[in-house]
Amino acid sequence: MYSKIQQEKAQGFTREAAARHLDLTWRTVDRYWDMSADEYQQMQKKHRQRILDKHEIVILDWLERFPDMSATQVQDRLNEHYGEAFAERTVRDYVNSIRKEHGISRPCKSTREYGCIPELPPGQQLQADFGEYWAIREDKKRIKLYLVAFILAHSRYKYILWQIRPFTTIDFIRHLESCFQALGGIPNELVIDQDHLMTVSENCGDIIHTYDFERCKNRHGFSVWLCRKADPESKGSIEACVKFVKYNFARNRYFKDIYQWSQECFDWLRRTGNGKVHAETKKVPAEVFVLEKEHLKPIISLIDNISTDMISTPVRKNNTIRYKGCRYTVPFGTYSQFQLVSVRENEGLLEIYDPNGQLLDKPSLGKVPGELIRNNHHARDTSDSINHLITETLMALGNTSEAETFLRVIRRKRGRYIRDQLNLILKVAKIYEPEIIRLAILSCLDGKLDSANDFRDFADYLFHQVTVEQVLASEQIRPVATIPDRIISDVKVAQRKPEFYISLITNGGH
Repeated sequence: MYSKIQQEKAQGFTREAAARHLDLTWRTVDRYWDMSADEYQQMQKKHRQRILDKHEIVILDWLERFPDMSATQVQDRLNEHYGEAFAERTVRDYVNSIRKEHGISRPCKSTREYGCIPELPPGQQLQADFGEYWAIREDKKRIKLYLVAFILAHSRYKYILWQIRPFTTIDFIRHLESCFQALGGIPNELVIDQDHLMTVSENCGDIIHTYDFERCKNRHGFSVWLCRKADPESKGSIEACVKFVKYNFARNRYFKDIYQWSQECFDWLRRTGNGKVHAETKKVPAEVFVLEKEHLKPIISLIDNISTDMISTPVRKNNTIRYKGCRYTVPFGTYSQFQLVSVRENEGLLEIYDPNGQLLDKPSLGKVPGELIRNNHHARDTSDSINHLITETLMALGNTSEAETFLRVIRRKRGRYIRDQLNLILKVAKIYEPEIIRLAILSCLDGKLDSANDFRDFADYLFHQVTVEQVLASEQIRPVATIPDRIISDVKVAQRKPEFYISLITNGGH
């Protein structure tokens, strides 16, 4: 009604004419004729009664005591305490209005900060991952397909294989060796998830692989980089590759049989997957692969315009920015603080400023499209927390020179799992006596062992040895009683024929 009255006024009608057109009384039209939109909104808020206003006090009390309470929980509490059922949208809108009116915000978890890793050298790393896709047949029925994807980290060269049943360990090993054949060599490192087909347990860094995969790894001589549990983002290249295959190749494509599907996928890889310029590196994967192939290990018995204007560019979640096809790192934590930064060229340097005008960095301008200009000072520094944990562990081990040497070896050999290793050592140190801990450290150093699991096993063994010795020492050993020899004379043994015993057995012993 208010909007229609204002439309009549904007078209030049009088109040009387507007009242006739809208079938309203002249008093109603007069009340809203000169009222602004803000005044009308305030009036609506003042007079409008909401169905949940009668519970406003109790809902406000819940939100103040429990700021993270969701609208769904409020809806359930109202039903529990008052027996009233409200629509979910009604409760959600009402809770949001109370939060906004009283300034009660929901506590949010700290967002994860991402860092950009340097480009790996040729032939260094191959990433692998699995995927599933519901394909459409020509008769409109669906079929579930399973894919395994491989990608070389340096060139982004991809290799995809499909099948119509879930993968087994033997399937993966067969496809991995097929990938080696297609690449014409073996990389130094394979990055995989903690999938049950390849790994049994991470075991604090002493990774336990399945039997068949362990044999494959030893046969081909590559190392394994196992992603941490529930951390797929540590292998973003292959995750993006699987998504690319699903939504660029498989989507809107009919499935006839697995052979036709696989052949079309190979053609797509040649044409698009490996034949087009990669968005990140600005290079064609197939062309870069020709150079990277020379760095793979052989298969063993196997089949310039200068701009002074300041421009804005978004900060990506891995704390990098793009400028003229190149990537530049910014200080760790920039993404969580600012959505945009300003950049400009100045004498061969790229000046990067935050929204407050603070200079963040002045890297050299990139020359090759897709190049990553990296400042090592921008990387996340976790050395302080690690040093603190090492100090705590050293004190728990008795702060001896042997303990310091043992921890130094573990940090050098088990750097990626140093937290898990130190936490396990701390746990063991709190269980056993200092002497057992000291002997366990010496045993590890003598045996040149560099694992917290070995330290734990030595401590367990030494504890049981000491316990057995204490039990034996506490028991009183009693001498065996001597039995006097007695000479019994005139003893005669009756001698009977076999028939006598046979008759006893026949008569039941009588």
